[in-house]
Amino acid sequence: MDIGFIGGGEVADAIMDRLREVGHRLHRHPYLHTHGGRPLRALAERCDAVMLLLPDARAVDRALFAEDGLAAGLCGGGLLIDLSALPPASAAANAARIAELGGQLVDAPVSGGAAGYRIDLGGSDAACAWADSLLRVFTSTVERAGGPGAGQRARLARSADRSAGRTGDDPDGLHRLLRLMAFDEADCALSAG
Repeated sequence: MDIGFIGGGEVADAIMDRLREVGHRLHRHPYLHTHGGRPLRALAERCDAVMLLLPDARAVDRALFAEDGLAAGLCGGGLLIDLSALPPASAAANAARIAELGGQLVDAPVSGGAAGYRIDLGGSDAACAWADSLLRVFTSTVERAGGPGAGQRARLARSADRSAGRTGDDPDGLHRLLRLMAFDEADCALSAG
């Protein structure tokens, strides 16, 4: 399978190495799109799936929706896997826009390190099933969190749990649900402001 990869760093290198080891053909783009680099559109046209690991929501938005961005090159239901850490509302909005263009996008923020990586997967059933098979090549910890944006919400909730030192004082999940709702409200407030 031809897989595109946009982004860099140790995590990106580890993911790409593992995908190559199992026989996938990798096409790396250094993401110089806005600085005279190759258009991302060509990457989407040539690959079955494209993974993104970019620093923030603004970079992801440019990579996806710029004039020669990935969305312009999607054809026949291509899959985009966003491994970046984004606000849940941004991830859900990106998935909706890509779906309108006939493509599929999952939010799959990657976390972890030397002890292993973890992916919380958000998106449509079909897109998540396809992405899951690729993501399990480099980590066995892939958890389906729900629809578009849910992978990002799960990442934020786990981060909040770690910072609060919670280790099981929420047996019915009520505190976790309230934190998820708070993240959505914060996203709405940021978007409106």
